[in-house]
Amino acid sequence: MRSAEITKKIPLELLCIHLLGERDMYGYEMVQEIKKRSDGLLKLNITTLYLALKRLNDHGYVSMYYSDAEAARERSRIYYHLEPTAEEYRQKLEEEYERVTLGVRRFLEFGGA
Repeated sequence: MRSAEITKKIPLELLCIHLLGERDMYGYEMVQEIKKRSDGLLKLNITTLYLALKRLNDHGYVSMYYSDAEAARERSRIYYHLEPTAEEYRQKLEEEYERVTLGVRRFLEFGGA
């Protein structure tokens, strides 16, 4: 299975909301953190992450701001910040993820095959 096909199955908005609930982060940092916490099982294309962040931003769940470069050679980064309005959406995403995961598990364990 191609990486793009697998990425479609990842509840990416839920992962973004979870990470941003801990602290503000920039996109590449989020990709690296997802990879690290999943022991390398979840490898994301940065563009895919930015699309999820854009959707979250469009709905008012996430805001963006530019950081000041600490050194002349560094460029400014866009940081993402979780808005309070995201809490209800996070709960909805978690419930949906748990329901789907349980349904798939029950389906695979069904002894009718």
